[in-house]
Amino acid sequence: MNVPTRETDAAFTDLICADPQWVREEFDALISASFSEPPSPPRPMPPPVPPRPGHPSAPSWRPATVPVAAALPVARPAHGRQRSPPPPPENRDSLS
Repeated sequence: MNVPTRETDAAFTDLICADPQWVREEFDALISASFSEPPSPPRPMPPPVPPRPGHPSAPSWRPATVPVAAALPVARPAHGRQRSPPPPPENRDSLS
């Protein structure tokens, strides 16, 4: 018997999900086996490394002295005006 994969997958899913209590018990068992203890806290960040002698220091994280709004150009539309929609199909021939 050659059953398409989708039908086989659907039949298998129906079989597995037929007993909601069993699904819940299996899910709970998987979760408790995988997460038996809470995760460890994240590691502390390493200390900063000073620059080597004779090399410039890393750029500062401080904001620029120029306000951001003054540093950015004003956004304007690429064209001077908004275009209107094309004329209906019956009037296109008369415009040519």
